Amino acid sequence: MITAYKHTRTQEVVTSTLDHNASWINVIDPNWEEIEQLMTLYHIPEDFIKDPLDTEESSRIEYDEDTRYSLIILDLPVVNDTNLKVLSFTTIPLGIIIGNQKIITVCNVENEFLEKFSQQNINLHFHSRFALNILLTIANHYNRNLRLLNKTRLRIERDLKNNVTNKQLYNLMEVEKSLVYFLAALKGNETIIKKLFRVPAIKRFEEDEALLEDLLIENNQALETTRLYTDILESITTSYASLLSNEMNNTMKILTLFTVFLTLPTLVFSFFGMNVPLPIDEHSYISWIIVIGISLTIVSLVGAFLWRKQKF
Repeated sequence: MITAYKHTRTQEVVTSTLDHNASWINVIDPNWEEIEQLMTLYHIPEDFIKDPLDTEESSRIEYDEDTRYSLIILDLPVVNDTNLKVLSFTTIPLGIIIGNQKIITVCNVENEFLEKFSQQNINLHFHSRFALNILLTIANHYNRNLRLLNKTRLRIERDLKNNVTNKQLYNLMEVEKSLVYFLAALKGNETIIKKLFRVPAIKRFEEDEALLEDLLIENNQALETTRLYTDILESITTSYASLLSNEMNNTMKILTLFTVFLTLPTLVFSFFGMNVPLPIDEHSYISWIIVIGISLTIVSLVGAFLWRKQKF
């Protein structure tokens, strides 16, 4: 899908036909015919359009001297639709192509923030500022999604305090996986932001300095927050692993003690059951009480010994 935008005479941003009058072209999961159309109309290198469509593509900046187009690839956070049990995220590449009075955004998934971005009061004449606004919006999305992930973590942690189940641990693992994606993506984005305007085709004006500073602050905040949440989650995971191990040890200790206490009377009863004469008189019920007494005495002595050794 391709959507083109341009400025009207009143400087309002409206959709337009795909021609040379369009200033911003938003490309979402294009087919081969649409890719050929973009290449023919704007002379964009083929790999500049195809590379952002690869979900495994890494963040980078490229410049093509022949066509004078610059390609910026960054990672964008999106909701993971494969897991509906708990809120989790993944990251996908977003390509921004700048050059020849055009700016083209390429992604293989429809982006809600780009749709809202087109409805805002934006200026398509300053391409570097437009790209900075997109990057700033992405950084803000990371910070917003981090707050949502932290709320999810707190809810799961409250549930774990009541009952530790595999379901809750799996949900906690999904949150941790989202943070791992965020951490890797934000590190790559940080590198791109620092060297963004070293590309010859991208110019920066004095008015963009404040915007660039805000972008660096927001991205750094998202990166530090992700690191903090990752450390907290690793600590929680380690603590619950130790807790589960301790509970298992306590359970095994209790079962072992029960086994010991049940085995001791069995030994006594087995001894007198092997054709061994009972004390006093084998036909008297007092002998049966004596055997019981011997068993209880042995159990009491062993219990006192274990108590002194703090095995209870």
